[in-house]
Amino acid sequence: MREIVKVGLIGPNDSVNETMKAAGSLEGIELIPFIYQHTEETKNIINQHSARIGHWLFSGPAPYHFALKEKLIDADHADYILLHGSSLLGTMLDAFMQEGAVLSSISVDSVPRREVLKMLKDFDLEKLEIHTAPELGYIPAEELIDYHEKLYRSGHIQAALTCVHAAYNGLKERGVPVYRISVSELAAHRAISVIKERSLSDLYRMKQLAMIGIEIIYPSQAQQRKTPFKIERQELAMNRVLIDFAEEVKGSKVGMGNGIYFIYTTRGELELYSKSHHPEELKEEIFANSKFQVRIGIGYGRTVTESEQNVRLALDYAREKENGVVINIDEGGKVTEINSSGDRLRYSRRSSESKWQEALKGAAISQTVIARIESLSRHYAKDEITALELSQWMNSTERNARRILTELESIGLAEVAGEEAGRRGRPRKLYRLLLGA
Repeated sequence: MREIVKVGLIGPNDSVNETMKAAGSLEGIELIPFIYQHTEETKNIINQHSARIGHWLFSGPAPYHFALKEKLIDADHADYILLHGSSLLGTMLDAFMQEGAVLSSISVDSVPRREVLKMLKDFDLEKLEIHTAPELGYIPAEELIDYHEKLYRSGHIQAALTCVHAAYNGLKERGVPVYRISVSELAAHRAISVIKERSLSDLYRMKQLAMIGIEIIYPSQAQQRKTPFKIERQELAMNRVLIDFAEEVKGSKVGMGNGIYFIYTTRGELELYSKSHHPEELKEEIFANSKFQVRIGIGYGRTVTESEQNVRLALDYAREKENGVVINIDEGGKVTEINSSGDRLRYSRRSSESKWQEALKGAAISQTVIARIESLSRHYAKDEITALELSQWMNSTERNARRILTELESIGLAEVAGEEAGRRGRPRKLYRLLLGA
């Protein structure tokens, strides 16, 4: 069964109709039209229909930037039709014909300045004087009307070209010669093709397999021997929490032995859950009901094997952390650490494997640790640190941080840059990281 991409199309009547025509020749996409008279009506449209629309397409930059400004959309799930020089040229020719003369000075809004200049150069029209609106973001129609009218009344332009329906009507009412730049079929076709590919990519991504690994941090063997029935009751209590969680993410729970459980679901279901829940909440609920501390790792993959490899690797990484962060590894080898505050630290596992392969031969430090330090260095915008600072970055002991820095120095990925100034007692070495070298 072929996937059909459903896209909400927002704009004035003429632009929407032109875009719908362009969509007719493309298979696998369904445009659902929403027509407005004023840009600001976009807010009600999105609020009323967002539940059934996964991706939005706007007829131009004005409604798109308005929706962004009002936080109605995110840039990953919305696009607008970029008005190219071809749209502008067609409107200019129409203006010349209706005015019965070649206009030597005009004003334009909503078309990128680079497109205007390219069009003038391509068609040898560089002698024309074209004023462009100061920005491409959302500008209220009244401000655009004032912009064009001021230029016209002062004699700087002979006519105005606008993409905004309300500005077109307002300028006509004030007696300013104005022409409407409409969406060309070519521009609409390009935008729809791009949005189709993006939407299909998102759709497949959401259907990727996701595995959540939960590992119990058991008390000592001696303690387990003393209270075997208590441990069993704790595990029963924890299982109830995991069953509820699996049901919420529409997944299934599997016990892997040795206190490890996997929950299978899809990336889409897990990301939907994450919009209203922090990963730390699951750990807290498990502890509240069972008094077990746990580690959590998440693995994504295109296949069952790949996602299982990633979730096991994520749990391995989590065992190295002393602060109980949640580790997430995706199909591209990107590692994300999520701490209790919701802060995310990202680095690539695979890039580090080739980047430092030679330096790490025989070294007593892993590629993962170095990739993590490199990411932290970028995060804090700092490449000179002491062992104390590194221990705080990594939530480890100062002794362990000192060992890591010494090892980095021995393989040429760090050097002693001096000593920390202005403190009492034994001076701390200041190391310069050479990870980008």
